[in-house]
Amino acid sequence: MFENFEFVFKIVFLCLSIGWIGNILLNNSERQLLINPLLILIASLIIVMPSGAKEILGFEANNVKLFLYIFYYLVIIVGTTLTRGKKGKLKKR
Repeated sequence: MFENFEFVFKIVFLCLSIGWIGNILLNNSERQLLINPLLILIASLIIVMPSGAKEILGFEANNVKLFLYIFYYLVIIVGTTLTRGKKGKLKKR
């Protein structure tokens, strides 16, 4: 069943990634320094996962990919709301 939706996940992944790139270019904030490495790590894990694997660390490979996709989406959605305008700046001490 995951194979049927994987194409949709990839399209949403691409659209949100393009939106995040626009967010980086338009709203340069300090919180992006925390979010960008996390997004790079998640994206690299999705790409490196073997396509023919049945299990990864005791979990089904499809469930792991599904979790990574959803976590990536949530990080981008929460990240874009946190980095809008002046709200994205960390307080100076």
